[in-house]
Amino acid sequence: MTDDPTAAPAVTSEEATPAGVVHNTFALVRVLSQAQRPVGVTDLASVVGIPKTTAHRLLEQMAREGIVTRRDHKWALAPGFGDLARPAHQPSPEALVARPRLQALSQATGATLLLHRQSGDTLETLWCWFGPHFRRVMPPAEQRLAAVHPASAIWRALRFGQLAAEYQEVHPGCNCIAAPVSLPSGGTGVVTLVRPDNLEVESLKRPLERVASRILSDMRRLGD
Repeated sequence: MTDDPTAAPAVTSEEATPAGVVHNTFALVRVLSQAQRPVGVTDLASVVGIPKTTAHRLLEQMAREGIVTRRDHKWALAPGFGDLARPAHQPSPEALVARPRLQALSQATGATLLLHRQSGDTLETLWCWFGPHFRRVMPPAEQRLAAVHPASAIWRALRFGQLAAEYQEVHPGCNCIAAPVSLPSGGTGVVTLVRPDNLEVESLKRPLERVASRILSDMRRLGD
């Protein structure tokens, strides 16, 4: 037993099951497919929310199957496999423009950042960047569903045309703020920030609005 908060947790019985192994393996692949450069096992384990020893064991197994490679003590998807891990569709121009700013804000705050476009009564997800602070509270798949919930801050922002907030109404473990942005290509987009309920979002309202404004400026410059 140790009181060291940085110590890796013990492997749980759930993680040791076949379903747990598959879930963690694909979680590692998803993180590596989004990374711009090789990632260390400590960071991978932190983002996925598993012990470092578990991440290392899974990476070694995937390396033997040719799925990942190790470069200077860091990990990346093997050549060719990365193409399979990426979405079949190409990101929209709006997503490509917004991505650097969304990633920067996520990395600075640990929050999940999303960009949606309204299409009638539905929301089209243009880009998601899942923050490490939030993965233990809600898996990425659930985050996607929560974002488009009728009670989400996204729909409030669209309804009132201004920044909106939602506190643990969609999910008891998270708070959400959203800022609308008019897209140069037509329609309305929404930039959304989500954090666990133990991390406040009030101080991030202005930064989120600034990011939304800068994304719009970037899109307009791209169209000139």
